[in-house]
Amino acid sequence: MKFLVSTLIYLLPALLLITPETGVAEADDTKIPVLYCTDLFHPHDDPDDHFDLACLYAMPEVDIKAIILDQGAKQQEKPGRIPVAQMNRLTGREVPAATGLAEPLKSPEDTGKQQPEPYQEGVETILSVLRKSSRPVTVVAVGSLRDIAAAYNRKPKLCQKKIAKLCIFIGEAGTDFREYNVNLDVHAYRRVMNAPLPVYWVPCFDGGIWVNNGNASFWQAKQEHLLAGTANPVLNFFLYMFRHEGAEDPAAALFESPPQEEKERVFAETRNLWCCAVFPWLAGRTYHLREGACRAVPREALQPGDMLVEPFGFVTVAVQVDENGRASYGDAASVRKVQRFQVNKEHPYAECMTSVTNGLLRELSRSI
Repeated sequence: MKFLVSTLIYLLPALLLITPETGVAEADDTKIPVLYCTDLFHPHDDPDDHFDLACLYAMPEVDIKAIILDQGAKQQEKPGRIPVAQMNRLTGREVPAATGLAEPLKSPEDTGKQQPEPYQEGVETILSVLRKSSRPVTVVAVGSLRDIAAAYNRKPKLCQKKIAKLCIFIGEAGTDFREYNVNLDVHAYRRVMNAPLPVYWVPCFDGGIWVNNGNASFWQAKQEHLLAGTANPVLNFFLYMFRHEGAEDPAAALFESPPQEEKERVFAETRNLWCCAVFPWLAGRTYHLREGACRAVPREALQPGDMLVEPFGFVTVAVQVDENGRASYGDAASVRKVQRFQVNKEHPYAECMTSVTNGLLRELSRSI
């Protein structure tokens, strides 16, 4: 999606290797180590998770150490490993995926150790990555916080020492509405929000469902604008997520000619989004206008004429989450302080985030 520069000028403010012993990626100190926890499924629960995955893979400076697949029992029925394998095939990476805990935590202090062995892989992978990383790791969670909370309850000092940023896309910023991800595991949400960790909180909504009054990341976009100019294999990745049959070879499907009727149908749909255009900030990229479009650019790749934009930022808030999963604010010394997402209302937020997402998918297209 294009922006008219003249309209916006006045708005300006200020290959991974898998070790046989651990099943996690070897260190690459030139890249940003990231652990990614996601409620990714196939068939999808929400297509935004596929956009998130693709945008994370689009940034070569991000060293994805492992992907933790949320809600382990459901993963058996709707395996998120399928889109992970597709994205590995497209990019030549070998990012491992681990299945997370099956059931919600029974209390904020629950370690999850009583859950069946097949579902321990996610927590164990989190702790292994943190333990073996030569430097602190950025942890990103879209979905429940179950495996992160359990990992913290097992090894709190390790988590405090080795998590550089904990960016969580969850919750409601401003009302009594209890958001979907919170409902997945209230105890996990309470544990993480009240723990002494470097939390960057990105509420999903602010003012109730489908509402964003400025302290949430939610926006909407036409899929045509998100996917414009992408290579056929990338487009096929998104077309495939709408297919529910299981006989087709997922890797082979990436390299077919996209059916025109299916492409037109997908392009006509509107997508709800929360996460993908925030990921470049975690990777240290800055947001600029380039040739009339908003793009997230590595600092070393800035060009003459790029103009800084700031579609969002983070502000410090004192917040506490109660036993019902509701957040409340205060100034008491005992109340946890976290960094909360905030839209810069001087910018056309949804348009910019849509354009950034499209730029990442075009970047992914050029890399395959």
